[in-house]
Amino acid sequence: MKKIIVRTALITLGITLIMAIAVFGIVSFCFPASMMEFTASLGMKNLSGDYAYQEYERSGDMDCLVRSFVIAAEKKNDRVADERFGVLYGETDSEARGRFEEYCNLYSVDSSEAGNVEVSMRSYLMGLASCVKYRLAKTANDKQEVCRFAIEATDVSFPQGNPVVYLAIEAVEKEDGAFCQVLLDEIGNCGFEENADYNNIVKILGGSGA
Repeated sequence: MKKIIVRTALITLGITLIMAIAVFGIVSFCFPASMMEFTASLGMKNLSGDYAYQEYERSGDMDCLVRSFVIAAEKKNDRVADERFGVLYGETDSEARGRFEEYCNLYSVDSSEAGNVEVSMRSYLMGLASCVKYRLAKTANDKQEVCRFAIEATDVSFPQGNPVVYLAIEAVEKEDGAFCQVLLDEIGNCGFEENADYNNIVKILGGSGA
Protein backbone atom coordinates (compact mmCIF):
# COMPACT_ATOMS: atom_id res chain seq x y z
CA MET A 1 0.00 0.00 0.00
CA LYS A 2 2.81 2.39 0.92
CA LYS A 3 4.50 1.75 -2.44
CA ILE A 4 1.26 2.53 -4.27
CA ILE A 5 0.83 5.80 -2.37
CA VAL A 6 4.43 6.86 -3.07
CA ARG A 7 4.14 5.91 -6.74
CA THR A 8 0.86 7.80 -7.06
CA ALA A 9 2.42 10.87 -5.41
CA LEU A 10 5.40 10.74 -7.76
CA ILE A 11 3.16 10.40 -10.79
CA THR A 12 1.06 13.34 -9.61
CA LEU A 13 4.17 15.43 -9.01
CA GLY A 14 5.53 14.53 -12.44
CA ILE A 15 2.29 15.48 -14.16
CA THR A 16 2.19 18.76 -12.22
CA LEU A 17 5.73 19.61 -13.30
CA ILE A 18 5.00 18.75 -16.92
CA MET A 19 1.88 20.92 -16.87
CA ALA A 20 3.77 23.79 -15.24
CA ILE A 21 6.49 23.62 -17.89
CA ALA A 22 3.88 23.45 -20.64
CA VAL A 23 2.02 26.48 -19.27
CA PHE A 24 5.30 28.39 -18.93
CA GLY A 25 6.19 27.57 -22.53
CA ILE A 26 2.78 28.63 -23.81
CA VAL A 27 2.86 31.91 -21.90
CA SER A 28 6.42 32.58 -23.08
CA PHE A 29 5.44 31.98 -26.70
CA CYS A 30 2.09 33.75 -26.71
CA PHE A 31 2.70 36.58 -24.26
CA PRO A 32 6.39 37.59 -24.42
CA ALA A 33 5.55 41.15 -23.31
CA SER A 34 4.09 39.83 -20.06
CA MET A 35 7.10 37.58 -19.55
CA MET A 36 9.38 40.54 -20.26
CA GLU A 37 7.87 42.48 -17.38
CA PHE A 38 7.65 39.45 -15.10
CA THR A 39 11.31 38.46 -15.51
CA ALA A 40 12.39 42.10 -15.12
CA SER A 41 10.52 42.26 -11.81
CA LEU A 42 12.53 39.25 -10.65
CA GLY A 43 15.79 40.93 -11.58
CA MET A 44 16.38 38.59 -14.54
CA LYS A 45 17.40 41.37 -16.91
CA ASN A 46 19.07 39.26 -19.60
CA LEU A 47 16.02 37.03 -19.87
CA SER A 48 13.79 40.10 -19.85
CA GLY A 49 15.78 41.47 -22.78
CA ASP A 50 15.33 38.22 -24.67
CA TYR A 51 11.58 38.38 -24.15
CA ALA A 52 11.61 42.03 -25.26
CA TYR A 53 13.26 40.99 -28.52
CA GLN A 54 10.77 38.16 -28.93
CA GLU A 55 7.95 40.67 -28.45
CA TYR A 56 9.53 42.94 -31.08
CA GLU A 57 9.62 40.04 -33.54
CA ARG A 58 5.97 39.31 -32.76
CA SER A 59 4.57 42.84 -32.83
CA GLY A 60 7.22 45.16 -34.28
CA ASP A 61 7.20 47.24 -31.09
CA MET A 62 10.22 49.59 -31.29
CA ASP A 63 10.26 50.13 -27.52
CA CYS A 64 10.85 46.41 -27.07
CA LEU A 65 13.61 46.31 -29.68
CA VAL A 66 15.37 49.25 -28.04
CA ARG A 67 14.93 47.68 -24.61
CA SER A 68 16.38 44.38 -25.79
CA PHE A 69 19.44 46.14 -27.22
CA VAL A 70 20.02 48.36 -24.19
CA ILE A 71 19.83 45.44 -21.75
CA ALA A 72 22.27 43.35 -23.80
CA ALA A 73 24.66 46.31 -24.13
CA GLU A 74 24.55 47.21 -20.44
CA LYS A 75 25.05 43.57 -19.44
CA LYS A 76 27.98 43.39 -21.90
CA ASN A 77 26.33 40.58 -23.84
CA ASP A 78 28.10 42.17 -26.76
CA ARG A 79 27.51 39.83 -29.69
CA VAL A 80 23.79 39.75 -29.00
CA ALA A 81 23.77 43.53 -28.48
CA ASP A 82 25.57 44.11 -31.78
CA GLU A 83 23.13 41.89 -33.65
CA ARG A 84 20.15 43.68 -32.15
CA PHE A 85 21.67 47.07 -32.86
CA GLY A 86 22.06 46.00 -36.49
CA VAL A 87 18.32 45.30 -36.61
CA LEU A 88 17.57 48.58 -34.83
CA TYR A 89 19.87 50.85 -36.83
CA GLY A 90 19.56 49.24 -40.23
CA GLU A 91 21.39 50.23 -43.38
CA THR A 92 21.79 53.76 -44.76
CA ASP A 93 18.51 54.98 -46.35
CA SER A 94 16.72 51.79 -45.27
CA GLU A 95 13.25 51.67 -43.76
CA ALA A 96 14.80 50.51 -40.49
CA ARG A 97 17.12 53.54 -40.41
CA GLY A 98 14.15 55.83 -40.94
CA ARG A 99 12.27 54.21 -38.05
CA PHE A 100 15.34 54.52 -35.87
CA GLU A 101 15.69 58.25 -36.53
CA GLU A 102 11.97 58.84 -35.96
CA TYR A 103 12.11 56.96 -32.67
CA CYS A 104 15.16 58.89 -31.47
CA ASN A 105 13.49 62.21 -32.23
CA LEU A 106 10.76 61.40 -29.72
CA TYR A 107 12.89 60.91 -26.64
CA SER A 108 15.75 62.10 -24.46
CA VAL A 109 17.22 60.12 -21.56
CA ASP A 110 19.09 60.68 -18.30
CA SER A 111 22.41 58.95 -18.66
CA SER A 112 24.55 58.13 -15.62
CA GLU A 113 27.43 57.27 -17.94
CA ALA A 114 27.30 60.81 -19.26
CA GLY A 115 27.33 62.33 -15.77
CA ASN A 116 23.60 62.37 -15.00
CA VAL A 117 22.87 64.82 -17.78
CA GLU A 118 20.00 64.73 -20.21
CA VAL A 119 21.17 63.47 -23.57
CA SER A 120 19.37 62.68 -26.79
CA MET A 121 18.09 59.15 -27.28
CA ARG A 122 20.21 58.97 -30.43
CA SER A 123 23.40 59.84 -28.54
CA TYR A 124 22.54 57.34 -25.84
CA LEU A 125 21.94 54.45 -28.24
CA MET A 126 24.87 55.30 -30.50
CA GLY A 127 27.09 55.65 -27.44
CA LEU A 128 26.11 52.22 -26.19
CA ALA A 129 26.63 50.79 -29.68
CA SER A 130 30.10 52.38 -29.86
CA CYS A 131 31.09 50.69 -26.59
CA VAL A 132 29.72 47.35 -27.77
CA LYS A 133 31.67 47.58 -31.03
CA TYR A 134 34.81 48.60 -29.12
CA ARG A 135 34.57 45.57 -26.83
CA LEU A 136 34.15 43.34 -29.87
CA ALA A 137 36.99 44.92 -31.87
CA LYS A 138 40.00 42.65 -32.33
CA THR A 139 42.30 44.29 -34.85
CA ALA A 140 43.77 47.78 -35.17
CA ASN A 141 41.57 48.33 -38.21
CA ASP A 142 38.48 47.27 -36.23
CA LYS A 143 39.33 49.78 -33.51
CA GLN A 144 39.84 52.58 -35.99
CA GLU A 145 36.45 51.78 -37.50
CA VAL A 146 34.91 52.01 -34.02
CA CYS A 147 36.42 55.47 -33.59
CA ARG A 148 34.99 56.59 -36.90
CA PHE A 149 31.60 55.13 -36.07
CA ALA A 150 31.43 57.13 -32.83
CA ILE A 151 32.74 60.28 -34.49
CA GLU A 152 30.22 60.13 -37.32
CA ALA A 153 27.46 59.72 -34.74
CA THR A 154 28.59 62.82 -32.81
CA ASP A 155 27.36 66.28 -33.70
CA VAL A 156 30.08 68.82 -34.53
CA SER A 157 28.94 70.92 -31.55
CA PHE A 158 30.17 68.10 -29.28
CA PRO A 159 27.11 68.01 -26.98
CA GLN A 160 27.16 66.44 -23.54
CA GLY A 161 26.89 62.67 -23.39
CA ASN A 162 27.75 62.12 -27.06
CA PRO A 163 29.05 58.81 -28.49
CA VAL A 164 32.69 59.94 -28.43
CA VAL A 165 32.34 60.61 -24.69
CA TYR A 166 30.89 57.13 -24.13
CA LEU A 167 33.70 55.54 -26.11
CA ALA A 168 36.43 57.57 -24.40
CA ILE A 169 35.15 56.68 -20.92
CA GLU A 170 34.93 53.00 -21.85
CA ALA A 171 38.52 52.95 -23.16
CA VAL A 172 39.92 54.89 -20.19
CA GLU A 173 38.21 52.54 -17.72
CA LYS A 174 39.87 49.63 -19.51
CA GLU A 175 43.20 51.47 -19.37
CA ASP A 176 43.57 50.97 -23.11
CA GLY A 177 46.20 53.63 -23.77
CA ALA A 178 46.81 52.57 -27.36
CA PHE A 179 43.16 52.93 -28.27
CA CYS A 180 42.89 56.24 -26.41
CA GLN A 181 45.72 57.58 -28.59
CA VAL A 182 43.95 56.45 -31.76
CA LEU A 183 40.72 58.11 -30.62
CA LEU A 184 42.58 61.27 -29.61
CA ASP A 185 44.23 61.48 -33.04
CA GLU A 186 40.92 60.88 -34.81
CA ILE A 187 38.88 63.51 -32.95
CA GLY A 188 41.61 66.11 -33.47
CA ASN A 189 40.83 66.17 -37.19
CA CYS A 190 37.05 66.38 -37.01
CA GLY A 191 36.38 70.07 -36.43
CA PHE A 192 34.53 69.51 -33.17
CA GLU A 193 33.68 72.66 -31.27
CA GLU A 194 36.27 73.01 -28.52
CA ASN A 195 33.87 73.45 -25.65
CA ALA A 196 34.37 72.34 -22.05
CA ASP A 197 33.29 68.76 -22.70
CA TYR A 198 35.59 68.41 -25.68
CA ASN A 199 38.56 69.82 -23.78
CA ASN A 200 37.86 67.51 -20.84
CA ILE A 201 37.79 64.45 -23.09
CA VAL A 202 41.06 65.50 -24.71
CA LYS A 203 42.65 65.79 -21.27
CA ILE A 204 41.28 62.45 -20.16
CA LEU A 205 42.48 60.67 -23.29
CA GLY A 206 45.85 62.41 -23.13
CA GLY A 207 46.34 61.44 -19.51
CA SER A 208 45.37 57.80 -19.99
CA GLY A 209 48.86 56.63 -20.79
CA ALA A 210 48.37 57.19 -24.51
